[in-house]
Amino acid sequence: MRIGLLRHFKVNCPHKRMMTSEEFREWSERYEGAKVIKKKVEMYGNRWDICYVSDLPRAITTAREVYSGNMKIDRLLREVDNAPFIHTEKLKLPFEVWHICGRLAWFFKSKSQPETIEGTKRRIRKFLDRIDWSKENILIVFHGFMLYNLQKELRRRGFKGDKLRKVKNGVLYEYFRE
Repeated sequence: MRIGLLRHFKVNCPHKRMMTSEEFREWSERYEGAKVIKKKVEMYGNRWDICYVSDLPRAITTAREVYSGNMKIDRLLREVDNAPFIHTEKLKLPFEVWHICGRLAWFFKSKSQPETIEGTKRRIRKFLDRIDWSKENILIVFHGFMLYNLQKELRRRGFKGDKLRKVKNGVLYEYFRE
């Protein structure tokens, strides 16, 4: 059995270098609806029996470029929200600080984040428990942080594949189980 994990194409949504918490929140909202920058994806000659895709437009656009069959759109594959970890009125922090600290706040179970680490893991397990395992080749098109977390659960369930640290846009990652 083969599972292909694919992060959506890069999103065309520039940001300021320095931002307040409100500017980061506004940028995050723009990012949700921004267009992607399409590119060729190396699929290594794989033919996928089924494709699951996040319900967010950037993932659906990417899936349509790489898969020609019927897609199973699933809200459980949405990206983990990354909210500002603190509220600032005038203090501006670098974009990278907002992004990284939001993920750290999620990891350390801060109430600033809309979803907990346990909630994310539960969502991943629920998704994996309901997909059609009778299919031999399964493609999943979704988001970077979810992909990072889902690949850990796949390995826990006996799949072999790269232990990812940084997930690239438009790159296929394959996992196998006998």
